[in-house]
Amino acid sequence: MMNAQAMNLFIVDDNKLTVNGLKQYLYNRFGRDLNISTFYSGESCLEKVDQNTNFVILDYFLKGKNGNEILKSIKKINPKTEVIMLSSNEDVGVAIESFREGATDYLVKNGDAWRKIIPHVHKAIVGPIRRMAKEYRLSTFTSILFGLFVLIGIIVVIVLKFHPAVK
Repeated sequence: MMNAQAMNLFIVDDNKLTVNGLKQYLYNRFGRDLNISTFYSGESCLEKVDQNTNFVILDYFLKGKNGNEILKSIKKINPKTEVIMLSSNEDVGVAIESFREGATDYLVKNGDAWRKIIPHVHKAIVGPIRRMAKEYRLSTFTSILFGLFVLIGIIVVIVLKFHPAVK
C-alpha cells in the first residue's frame, strides 16, 4: 500500500500483554503505514496527543481517569482524531457515552476484537487516496499513480539536494 506519510496511531491500555500484542498485530498487517506509539495510562497518552494524532485505540478501564474521560480530552485537543474504545466493559451505557463523546467505535475485548479494528485503520490509511479520486473525479488507480509520482518527485528533490555525490 502506498502512503507518503505514515499514520500516527496510539494504543492505550494498562495491560502490557494487550498493548504489545495489538501493536505487533497491527504492525504485521500495516507495516510502515503506521507509526505506533504505546501508552499504559491515559494521562501519558494525553501528553503526546496533538494535531498529528490520527488514531487512538483506547481501553475503558485505566488507572486514574477512565477511557471516556480520556476520549473527551483527546477530542478537545484534536477533534479529527479517530478513537476506538477497546474494552472488556460490556455495559451498553458506557458504550453509548463513548459514542456521545466522539468514539468511532466501541469494541468489546474478545477473540474477534482486534480483527474488527482492521477495517477502521485501513479506511483511515486509504482515505486520502479516495478523497483525491472523488474530488478530482479520478479513478482510484489514477489517484494512486499520481500520488506515486508526487512521492518519487519528492524523493528525487531530496536526493538532489542532500546527496553528496550529486553535488
